[in-house]
Amino acid sequence: MKRNLFSLPLFLVAAMFALNSCSGPVGGSTPPPPGNANLTVTMTDAPPTGASFISFNVPIRAVSLTPQTGADVDVFSPATPLIVDMVRLQSDSALLGTFQVPSGTYTKINITLDVVNTIFANTTSSAIGSCSAHTICSLNSGTPPTQSLTFTTPLVVTTGTHPGLDIDFNLINAVTTQNGITIDFNQPNIITISSLPRTGQASGTLDTIEDFTGVITTLTGSNVTITSGTRGTLTGAVTSSTTYTGLSSVNTVCGGNVPTSTCLGLNKTVSVDANISTTGVVTITEVDFLDDPFTNEIEGVIYPTTTAGVYGMIVSDKINATGNTLLTPVSPGATISITLDPTATFTVDTRNLLVSIPNGFSSASDIFPGQTVMIHVKSASTGTVLDVVTDRLVLRYSRLTGTVNTVGGTAFTANNLPPFLGTFSVPPTVQTFSGITVFDNVTDLQSLTNGDSVAFRALYLDPTTATQPFMAAKVRKH
Repeated sequence: MKRNLFSLPLFLVAAMFALNSCSGPVGGSTPPPPGNANLTVTMTDAPPTGASFISFNVPIRAVSLTPQTGADVDVFSPATPLIVDMVRLQSDSALLGTFQVPSGTYTKINITLDVVNTIFANTTSSAIGSCSAHTICSLNSGTPPTQSLTFTTPLVVTTGTHPGLDIDFNLINAVTTQNGITIDFNQPNIITISSLPRTGQASGTLDTIEDFTGVITTLTGSNVTITSGTRGTLTGAVTSSTTYTGLSSVNTVCGGNVPTSTCLGLNKTVSVDANISTTGVVTITEVDFLDDPFTNEIEGVIYPTTTAGVYGMIVSDKINATGNTLLTPVSPGATISITLDPTATFTVDTRNLLVSIPNGFSSASDIFPGQTVMIHVKSASTGTVLDVVTDRLVLRYSRLTGTVNTVGGTAFTANNLPPFLGTFSVPPTVQTFSGITVFDNVTDLQSLTNGDSVAFRALYLDPTTATQPFMAAKVRKH
């Protein structure tokens, strides 16, 4: 298998399951007593560095376990497939759920997928397969067969326990350059299974779910359900420790007041962070109020174009609160074009990262490829792609992968960032914030060393003016 077509490389195309080895909660062959355990399953992604994939959407149809004897045990089988963006999971985790699993000894895990859709940027001067130079192209997998991963040591689930498993993708191993560019599910080592929690996870928690954006669809006591337009639902409890933030540019979202729990209300657009406890309980740790009820929003990644003043976006999230028929078919990975209304405003969603809004996103000149932006939909019209006129742009967190260059103080510099970001004259600085930036699979910033592969979730400010263009809320070592 060749992997040298991309200096980017093109390997970040493929998250599918030729399954291989497992290091997780394991035990001997003695059967445990009858009963159930509560198994929590999350999903992450370990992408290669230097890749220019803007989205990599994997629909998960089902997950099951194969016992030593008897029929497979269903773990996860939603009515419609759960779509997870593996580019997003470079730094974040997706929660499949906590499920009751009969006690027993299991030998395999089985994962059923639907068609995988990816968008990548060919930043080279040559065609890559059928993708012309300096263009945005899609790559789809076709429907893959169910893939099975045999545990190196059988997984023993004991009554009354609360094990946690993470399904981690390694996208570099699923893409081949034979006959152009293809996703090949017969390649080895595409996923691994590991036990939760990872190093750096807060005490008493298995994993953390961050920046889950959607509308509040139920409020029952302290329990809140947020429904995403693309990623399913998340239900968790708010507590006295939950923090509340909100966009200062949307003065009506909390009636012009400082956001508190009293601002929670049906149909409001929010983004939440949550912890999954060691018993599988989801607790919402932060609520970020983004907009009033019944407001249409689209969020996605800005991609490079060769036409000045034309902005493209690959969609990652949408809020179609009014049922706009033009927005209904917009799905993760969709390509849209953006036209700025003459009155368009710019702001930065700092959440709890910063006490003031930083410079570097205040006009159209501050829009750059790789930024994640949420746009308010003023109007939409059809054309070659859907064209959205927006009168408000909000800079939100980008997910990026690179290698550590230097570490010093509260920051590190990074090399081998995705090529579609463009060329940096010097390795850019990734600023972290003591007590706020989360470190995953590593204890702290000083534990990083030159050459480490890291993914980070960060605000990406104008790199031509900002001395620290990346302000990181999370850093995950791979």
